Amino acid sequence: MVAPKLETVHEKSKRYDWGFDYAKPDPKFPSRYIIPPKGKDPFRVMMRGYAAMESEKDNRVYGALDSNVRFRNANLAEPRFMEAMKFAVPAFTDAEYQAVCGAGFLISSVKNQELRQGYAGQMLDEVRHTQLEVALRKYYLKNYHDPAGFDIGQQALGNHPVGTLARASFQPFNTGDPIEVSMCLGVVLETAYTNPLVVALPQVATVNGDQAMPSTFLSIQSDESRHMANGYSTLMACLEATENVPFLQEALERHFWHQHQSMDTLVGVVAEYYAVNRPWAYKDVWEEWVVDDFVGSYMSRLAPYGLRPPDRLPDVARFVNDMHHSVAIALAAIWPLNFWRIDPMGPTDYEWFEKHYPGWTERYGGLWDAYRAMSDPSSGRLLMQELPALPPFCQVCHVPCVMPRIDAPETRILDRDGKRYAVCSEGCEWIFRLNPTIYTGCANWWERFDGMDLADVILALGYVRPDGKTLMGQPHLNPDRMWTIDDIRRLEYEVKDPLRV
Repeated sequence: MVAPKLETVHEKSKRYDWGFDYAKPDPKFPSRYIIPPKGKDPFRVMMRGYAAMESEKDNRVYGALDSNVRFRNANLAEPRFMEAMKFAVPAFTDAEYQAVCGAGFLISSVKNQELRQGYAGQMLDEVRHTQLEVALRKYYLKNYHDPAGFDIGQQALGNHPVGTLARASFQPFNTGDPIEVSMCLGVVLETAYTNPLVVALPQVATVNGDQAMPSTFLSIQSDESRHMANGYSTLMACLEATENVPFLQEALERHFWHQHQSMDTLVGVVAEYYAVNRPWAYKDVWEEWVVDDFVGSYMSRLAPYGLRPPDRLPDVARFVNDMHHSVAIALAAIWPLNFWRIDPMGPTDYEWFEKHYPGWTERYGGLWDAYRAMSDPSSGRLLMQELPALPPFCQVCHVPCVMPRIDAPETRILDRDGKRYAVCSEGCEWIFRLNPTIYTGCANWWERFDGMDLADVILALGYVRPDGKTLMGQPHLNPDRMWTIDDIRRLEYEVKDPLRV
């Protein structure tokens, strides 16, 4: 007797999922969607073959990191770019961890064995990605000449506004309706935004001398097509019931806007403001991967089922042209509250920005001039002191309310139960009003430190170097002219919550 093929056994084994009529258990995580009990397995890989494949990829990444150590490549990379890795890699690790939880959430919630097979594979992938990024951070910590910031990366991110932005963006991977978790993680994030993040951004790393980040992130990207397939298979299964279409459209609108606010900001800022050599403008990458690939190819195939591209796509396109420029200078203005250094933009940078974003110099050049002029401790001034008020952070996406342009923000102030909340845009206001309870429980970042001296805020955050006085954040890359906590205390700057003022 010939033994059956493993693939045949695999297909049959997935059929061993049955119900019973002697009890009717409530689902662990209920959904408003109708979920069919059968679907299409998006993973289509035996676990035996999967483990061997991933083990080989891990060996290649760790071998590449070892090679980078031997050639001392960490200190050959542009310091401007390496500073971005201090906050960017912990933010990406947060995303991976939340995705681990999200895949487990879906396994517990979706009664469909074919889809569960895909979720199980994704959960293992996301664990692998988390481990790779931790290894990358350890490589930076041990080998880069200025490890301050790398040594407390995840903790520091948790206390920083960028960390709040990351949590707001990535926690929907594992909270809420199970199908909307899949819409956020598998459809919007994985399909629309992983390519700019883990394909395009490694190009920036390479031309700026960092070989370790591309080796790690391109290995991660090799798994992402399976995660996109998970989102697509879940979506197609739900589209079998026409009753799901309005819910799916609402989920698409909500998560596309929110992920745009965070991912377009994060990738755009890192790729353009922390690079000396820029292989492309972010708006062009966004046009290729989000408009042409996600909307033009992926979404167009869903039209026959009643699902249309996001209604706010024109607003997203308008924001992409300016939003990361505004956030970059906002982060520079509050540099003492950062745990990384920000290099001032110079004449070569101005020329590049003006070429790719006409009008940039008029809108942002003066602010960067002021930032550069105040970068030395002898100036005795901070750019944040020159602002009429600190920008509030959006209660939904937690991006600074300087969107889309710092000179023309579209901020809205909402009153609810006697408290004021800021949102950065019409899209975030719409999301807020869908379910205010989700968003009103989080304190605004400035509210936590209202009335405190800036020096005491920095100490409370732990953003000082091992000597106990030199700041982690600096407004330049010059190691000989570092600001200290005493320099900040002499300014007598009081942090004020702009929503209270």
